[in-house]
Amino acid sequence: MLGEHVRNIRKKRGITLKELAEKTGLSIGYISQIERDLTDPSLSTLRKLSAALDIPTYLFMGGESSTGLTTRQADMLILSQPNSNVRYHLLTPMPNGNFVPQSLVIRFELEPHCKDGDLPVIHPSEEILLLEQGQLDVLVESKTTRLNAGDTTVVQSNLPHIVSNPGDITAVGLAVFTPAIWFPNNRRSFNRGGET
Repeated sequence: MLGEHVRNIRKKRGITLKELAEKTGLSIGYISQIERDLTDPSLSTLRKLSAALDIPTYLFMGGESSTGLTTRQADMLILSQPNSNVRYHLLTPMPNGNFVPQSLVIRFELEPHCKDGDLPVIHPSEEILLLEQGQLDVLVESKTTRLNAGDTTVVQSNLPHIVSNPGDITAVGLAVFTPAIWFPNNRRSFNRGGET
C-alpha cells in the first residue's frame, strides 16, 4: 500500500512526521492519514513527498517496488526523456522501505549525432562513465573528453556536464553514480517505459 511505502521510506531515512511536514508544507495530520491509507494524495502531494524523501515520484505512482536485490532484465525500469534519443536502463534495484542503494548503475543508449539533453546537468554525485560501444564526447565545464569503446572517465560531483554521441552508431555504456541520486530535483524529466 502507498501509505506503508511512504512510512517505511520516511523511517528508513530517519525523518519524523514533523520534519516531513516542514519539508513539504503539508500538515502532520494529513501525512499521518496518507501513511495509514486513510486518504488518497494528489499528484502534487506525491511530488512534495518524493522531493522531501529524495526519491522519484514514479515510485509512488506504479506498482510496488521490488524488495529483492536482484534486477531481472524483464523487470528493469527504462527511463527516457521526452523528445530525446537517449534511453536509460536502471540496473540497480530501486529504493524501498527495506533497502536504499548507495550507488546507482544505469545502462545508457545514446543515438548517433545526439546529446543527452539540451543543457548541462549538475548533480551532487561522482559519475563514472564506461563506454561499451561507439563514441562519446563528455563535456565537463569547458573541457571535452572523447571516449571510444572500452574507455572510462570520471565526472566529479557538482560540475556541469553534457554527453554527446559524435559517431554513426548508437553509443552504449554504463554510468555509475555514487552516492546514488534518484532524480527528484534533476533538471531532466523521466518516465516509465515511454509513458507520461
